[in-house]
Amino acid sequence: MRGERVSKAARKDFDLIVIAARYQTEDGLLDIAQVYERRGPIWGDVKLLERSQIVELIKSGRRIVTGSLAELEGDFDVFGILNLVAENGSERLVVGEGTPQVDELQVPLF
Repeated sequence: MRGERVSKAARKDFDLIVIAARYQTEDGLLDIAQVYERRGPIWGDVKLLERSQIVELIKSGRRIVTGSLAELEGDFDVFGILNLVAENGSERLVVGEGTPQVDELQVPLF
C-alpha cells in the first residue's frame, strides 16, 4: 500500500519466521512448521519445514523467530526468538529462555 512501511524487524532483523506448527502427539516435539524465508530484500511464499531442517538452520547461525502475519503484506508481528536448548541429551525448540519438556514455539496449530 502506497505510503505505508513494513516494520523494521521485517526489513532485516531475521532470516526465517515460523507462523504455525504441528506437533507429534506422542512426545510433544515439533513435526512440521509453516514458515516464511527471507529471499534477499523480500519474503518468499509460505513453505513447510520439518523439525530437523529448523534445527540445522539454527545450528548454522540463521536467525529464526516466531510470529504472525501483520495487516500489511510482507510485514510480521514478531513474538520472540527461537532457540535450541539442550538438556539431558535432548534438544528442545523454545521461544526465549527455559528448559521445557516439549517444544514450545508459541504459535497457532495448523
